[in-house]
Amino acid sequence: MKVTFLTKQLSVLLSIALFSVACGSKKTGQMSNVSPLYTLDGYQVHTLSVPTPKEGSSNPIKIEIIPGKTMEVDCNHHSLMGNFEQKTLSDGISYYVFESNGDAISTLMACPDNTKHTEFVQGQSIIINSDEVIPPMVFASEGIEIKQRIWNPSAPYVMDKELNNTVETEATEALNAYPESMEGYDRYVLLLPEIKNSQKDRKIEIIPGITTEVDCNKYGLMGAFVKKDIEGWGYSYLIFESDGEVRSTRMACPENTRRTEVVTGTTYLLNYNSRLPVVVFIPKKDNFSVQYKVWEAGDLK
Repeated sequence: MKVTFLTKQLSVLLSIALFSVACGSKKTGQMSNVSPLYTLDGYQVHTLSVPTPKEGSSNPIKIEIIPGKTMEVDCNHHSLMGNFEQKTLSDGISYYVFESNGDAISTLMACPDNTKHTEFVQGQSIIINSDEVIPPMVFASEGIEIKQRIWNPSAPYVMDKELNNTVETEATEALNAYPESMEGYDRYVLLLPEIKNSQKDRKIEIIPGITTEVDCNKYGLMGAFVKKDIEGWGYSYLIFESDGEVRSTRMACPENTRRTEVVTGTTYLLNYNSRLPVVVFIPKKDNFSVQYKVWEAGDLK
């Protein structure tokens, strides 16, 4: 299905959504629908609600957008078919479109009749940052529900070049399959602790950085992650390709704002898995470093 709407119409829609949030929304984390007057032909419009950050917290959250459909299922695993696409207006505002015909796929086990029940069958989800001024907008095919859950981060931790682990584990054994070195790069290894008796989903965010002098402008390290598979093993590792250049805004700043700090670049989000090491190669320069955060998912709403 093709989205056919005018940029001006969507801009008005986004402005109304922002006005609605500013005038009365308590930001509870619940999903809300925009007035039907502003829906697009064949689509339902949903506005994500972003909870107010805790007082004194500087850590932004992430939002997982989860499409789905409530339907009758059996003992098989079911998934809603469809795809998300991120689109951007000329003014830089992002919105998200999930297109689906409502069909679901499933495993093909034989199931007793008494296993039939009704549940929310999920489709492909996406995780986005919550640092946009306007609450994120989602367009979904008619009949598709949109839910969300909030991901909260830990404090950042520093990854080490040296592996400080004397205990043999499944992850350290798997490390033998990974490259030990790469010309022009330093290898960083992270071994995650096993978390028992927890039903919460977790992810790891890898954060490359460079220590440099900054002022009152906003800075970002240029570069991108490349994922490499290890043939024959099913494992993969990350390479951060960067020449160390830093981009910034260009405001005039007082001299007393100059200072030295770590400027971070594009990050990489991966699933939490204590059975495999996280291996990252970063350019071999003294001012490069790697940090990571552990993200934990909240309840589906």
